[in-house]
Amino acid sequence: MKKRFVLVLAIILAFAIMMPACGGGGGDGGGGGEEPAAPPPAQEPAGDTGGDTGGVSNLEASLALYDTLEQVTGSDGQPLLIYGEARPVPPKPDDPDSLSEDDPLKYWNIEYAGRETDKVDMIPSPADGCIGKSIWIIGQSEHPYWSAVFNGVGVAADALQMDVTLKNPNGDLNQQNQLIDQAIAAGPDMIILSPLDSQASEQQFKKIYDAGIPAIAFNMVPSDAAMRYVLALTAPDDFGQFKKLGAFVADAVGGEAGVCYMCHLPGGSPYFARYSNVKALYATEYPGMKYLDHQSPGFEAPKAKQVVADWITRFGDELTVIVLSDDSAQGEGTSQAIKEAGREDIKVVAAGNSKVGMDLISSGGLFAITYQSAEADGAIAIRATADYFNGIPLDPCYYLPQAIITKDNVANYEPAQW
Repeated sequence: MKKRFVLVLAIILAFAIMMPACGGGGGDGGGGGEEPAAPPPAQEPAGDTGGDTGGVSNLEASLALYDTLEQVTGSDGQPLLIYGEARPVPPKPDDPDSLSEDDPLKYWNIEYAGRETDKVDMIPSPADGCIGKSIWIIGQSEHPYWSAVFNGVGVAADALQMDVTLKNPNGDLNQQNQLIDQAIAAGPDMIILSPLDSQASEQQFKKIYDAGIPAIAFNMVPSDAAMRYVLALTAPDDFGQFKKLGAFVADAVGGEAGVCYMCHLPGGSPYFARYSNVKALYATEYPGMKYLDHQSPGFEAPKAKQVVADWITRFGDELTVIVLSDDSAQGEGTSQAIKEAGREDIKVVAAGNSKVGMDLISSGGLFAITYQSAEADGAIAIRATADYFNGIPLDPCYYLPQAIITKDNVANYEPAQW
C-alpha cells in the first residue's frame, strides 16, 4: 500500500513539473494560455530588397542610382539616359469633310498620337524600386540599327540594375504576336514593345493590359487607340527633328531654293515626318522653298542615284536642296549622282546618323543630318520603366534628345553607333 502511494505521488509531482513546459497553464484568465512565441523577423519581399542594397530599402537604393544617370554614355560618348524635349501639342484640327494626303488632321493624329489620349485605368506602380525588376523587350528586326538599340538597352539595364530579356521577331508580325504571348506567359514585371504594325498595336497592347502586365511602347508610334493601354511612349521625335533639319537648311540657303524629297516607304509615320512635314513647314514659314518633286525609290543606292540624276537633268540649276529620308543607301546614291554631275552646289540633308551618313558629312557628300541615337532609343525606354517602378509619375511621351550634325561638329558624335 505504501509503495502504491509513493508511486501515485511521484506521478502527480511529475505531471505538475511538466505543465508549464507544455504551455497549458494559467494565463490571464482569458482561457487563451500563454502568448505564442514571437515569429521570426519578416523577410522583405523579393521586389523590395533586390540585389545588394546595403541595408536600405529597394526603393531608396533604386532612387540613389539616379545620382549618376547623367554620367551614363553611349558608345559615341553622348548622354544615354537623358530625356529630350517634348514639344507642346497644338489644338487638334477640326474633322474635315474629306481626308486627303495633305489633310492637317491626318498629320496631327500621326504626329501627336498618344499625347492627349484618354487612357483606361493604368496599372498602378508598386513604387517599390526598379532594382531586380524583370523586363521583356520585343523589338522589330535584325537591322544594324536594332543591334545598337539593344546595346543601349543593355547599358541602361546595367545602370539601373534591372533584368532584361530581349526578343526579335525579324520583321514578322505573326512572330511578334507569338513573342507577346510568350512574354505574358513568363509574367515579367513590364513588357516594352515596338509594334511592327500601327493597326495591330491596339490588339497587342490590350492583350498585355488584360493580362495585368504594365507596358511601354517604344521606337515606333502605336495607334492612338493602342495608346489607351500604354503607360507611356518613348521614341525619336521624327516630326520635331525634321522640322529642325528643314529649318536649318532653309536658313542656310536664305529661304530660297528648289526642293526635291526622297521619301521613306509610303504610309508609315517616317514618310509623313520626313516629307510632308517639311513640305508643310516650308509652305507656312519658308514660302521661298519651292516644291519640285518627291519620289520613294526605297533603300538601294543605285535606285537613289538614278532618281537624283533624273532630277538634275529635269530641273537643272533650279534644284538646290534635296531632303532624304535615309543617310546611308539614299545618301550614298545621292552623293554619287551629284558628284558625277558636278553639282556640289546642291545641299543634301538626311535622317541620320549611320556610319555611312557620318562619313558623308565628313567628306562633304551630305550637308547635314539628324542625330538619332539608336542606343538611346532603347535606353530611354528602360529609364521610363525605372521611373514607373520608382513611383515617379510618367508623362504620356518621352522623346530622344535632338541635334543637327554637320561637318563642324561631326567629331563630337563619333564613332557611329551603327
